[in-house]
Amino acid sequence: MAHPARARAGAALVCALTSLLLGWSIGFRDLAAYVVFWALGASVGVSAMRIVRRLFPWRGLVDAIVRGASIAFALIVAAGFLLGVTGLIGPIAYLILAAACVAVTTRLRTATRAPQVVADPPLHLAIVLCAMLAFVVAVGLVQSPLTLYDSLSYHLLFPARWLQEHRLSIVPTPFSDEAQAYAPANGELFFLWLMAPFHGDLAARIGQLPFYLLIAAALYALARRLGAPPAHAAYVPAFALLSRPIVEQAVGADVDLVCWSMLLTALYLGFVAIESNDAAEWALWGVVVGLYAGTKYVSLVYAPVLVAQAAIGMRWRGGRATRSRAMLWALPGLLAFGAPWYLRNWIVAGSPIYPSSLTIAGVTLAPGAYTHAAMNHSLFHTTDPRLLPVMLAHAFGTPLILFWLPSAAIGGWAMASARPRREAWLLLAAPLVMIPLYWFAIPDNVDSRFMLPIALLALLPLAFVFRSSRGWTIAMHAALCAGLVWIVVGRDAELPARLPYFMGGWLSLQGIVSRAFLAAFAALALLTGSIAYAIVATGRRGVALAWPALIAIAAIECAAATIGAERWCAPGPCALLAVSPTFIRSTTIDAWEWSAANIHGATIAYTGNNLPYPLAGDHLTNRVVYVNIDRHADWRFHDYDRAHRRRRDDAPPAAALATPSGVLVPIAGPARWHVDAVRPRYERMQGDRAAWLANLRASGVDRLFVSALSAYEIDYVAHNDGGFPIEDDWARADPSTFTLIYENPQIRIYAVGPGAQTP
Repeated sequence: MAHPARARAGAALVCALTSLLLGWSIGFRDLAAYVVFWALGASVGVSAMRIVRRLFPWRGLVDAIVRGASIAFALIVAAGFLLGVTGLIGPIAYLILAAACVAVTTRLRTATRAPQVVADPPLHLAIVLCAMLAFVVAVGLVQSPLTLYDSLSYHLLFPARWLQEHRLSIVPTPFSDEAQAYAPANGELFFLWLMAPFHGDLAARIGQLPFYLLIAAALYALARRLGAPPAHAAYVPAFALLSRPIVEQAVGADVDLVCWSMLLTALYLGFVAIESNDAAEWALWGVVVGLYAGTKYVSLVYAPVLVAQAAIGMRWRGGRATRSRAMLWALPGLLAFGAPWYLRNWIVAGSPIYPSSLTIAGVTLAPGAYTHAAMNHSLFHTTDPRLLPVMLAHAFGTPLILFWLPSAAIGGWAMASARPRREAWLLLAAPLVMIPLYWFAIPDNVDSRFMLPIALLALLPLAFVFRSSRGWTIAMHAALCAGLVWIVVGRDAELPARLPYFMGGWLSLQGIVSRAFLAAFAALALLTGSIAYAIVATGRRGVALAWPALIAIAAIECAAATIGAERWCAPGPCALLAVSPTFIRSTTIDAWEWSAANIHGATIAYTGNNLPYPLAGDHLTNRVVYVNIDRHADWRFHDYDRAHRRRRDDAPPAAALATPSGVLVPIAGPARWHVDAVRPRYERMQGDRAAWLANLRASGVDRLFVSALSAYEIDYVAHNDGGFPIEDDWARADPSTFTLIYENPQIRIYAVGPGAQTP
């Protein structure tokens, strides 16, 4: 009995030491920060699993992992809310709350005891999981946050600012999508929790990694619920873990995997709640749905799937009045974890989904800065159904969808007969229903990452390609394993098609692992498989030790891959994975590197482009802000919007510094003070140099980072011959206040202050 417990403790120790080794190697060398990080992680994990064992019957290891992860996420979000609204964000406050959670859950009596022996880990899943996890961690730690554009724009910027200011706030996002500043931010609260111990992004830069693994667990749980044997069900998460779009998200700090993991978890827990009609099950379902709704606005697009699941479930089981009373327990969690962001927007800005107006059946219930029609006025919105197959291929990853098409046809037929039959039919129908929801409800419907939940759910039929015939079963195992290899290796080719320029490379057949490192990936996979087989082959005790051993192996492989990726390809990191580029200008990266080496402990004002996060530094030593260029020093976008709505019919200034537009699309008609445009640029329309200088001084700015305008802004924002916004001209006209300390063709950095010197 003690042996498995010691194995789990040993695996935890290996993971802790691995995090210390990796963090130390990339510059995070405060031992106390690691102790705080380990204490927070252990406290939240222990508290979550105690709640699982107290409130829910044992339904297997994966079920417990799915529940425990969801509860841990909820505890972290709740702590972020509480500390954020009271202005107490910091590592000590997080530790106090974590200790309180441990103390409270210690008093809970354990209702169920987990069996000591768990199911064998399917070898193909173990091989894929450990090898890919090592590469994902390596790429994430060494190359992130440059792996994902939006993490630089706001996903990491927001928690960094909250940590520096010790409270939650609306952080403006000029030169970008104004909706980012008002979006639900449960995912950012998780990144905040990861940042707090280190006062930096050591863990947050791969902040989606736990949700990458949770997606795998939730898919496995759904397949098992429909009766797929473990060895068959394991193929579903295996293909998901190798899918190019999923891997590209896992190596960075966006929140897409956070959102979609909650959707899959809610579907699984919803089926359990419908079956049991237990108040605790419905309460947990409500918590997860709230976490889902509080992560991204786009979650609302697919929310009808969860509503339909609950409504149909009531009809399946009968006893409608009794079942309705039990379902009411879902409301507290839904309101606590989903509603606060929408309620804040409604109070502060006038619409729960601000900047968009809330309109139902043509009736505007809450006015925002623009309508849904304005959001559709975008280069990335299409009504051409011929592009839908390309978008689906990109959402799956082209190599995967080519393998999936025949396999899903075979598996879908058998899945329709799986039991519980109604659950199988609902899961089969869900991706088909979600496609029109995506097509008609999402403004930028060319962005295929919003189709990721469709692709993930569509993988479930792969667990049902098997039949009773031994020969057929062996053939399917061989075919599915070959499919996994195909996704990893791929081919240096692209399916021929005439596509818009922004879809270039979407039909590439390239494998997810770079060809130069296929041998290293294969070595890790074979090593993992051999060790897993040897452990399981030892019998009952070996099975009990298998998962702790695999966790330890994965940690060691992550360390080897990360340190190797830093050193093998010096001076640059190794391109272990063939992920899509972020298209960040090389001149911008050069300026960030110069800033990291030369600017510390400063307040940096930025303008021209909304990619401010790297200026904060790995340890968040710099405070990065946008400074308004008019007399309204503390206004946010919603304040400008209100002012412009009051002057709706007035003509704009004759020499406006900015004009409204769609996304890379101009707006027709005469110029107006207030327009229905997704990029109104109200905060840039009028500017005054004296007011701007006063705002800089009020914010304590001592460095100014000016970027040339991007293609999204260059035609609509006043600029000089170099493409720089008005602040550059103002700075150059006042050398007594602004000293140019760095320059390249697209970036200029000024020291601010009389007699400022080059650092």
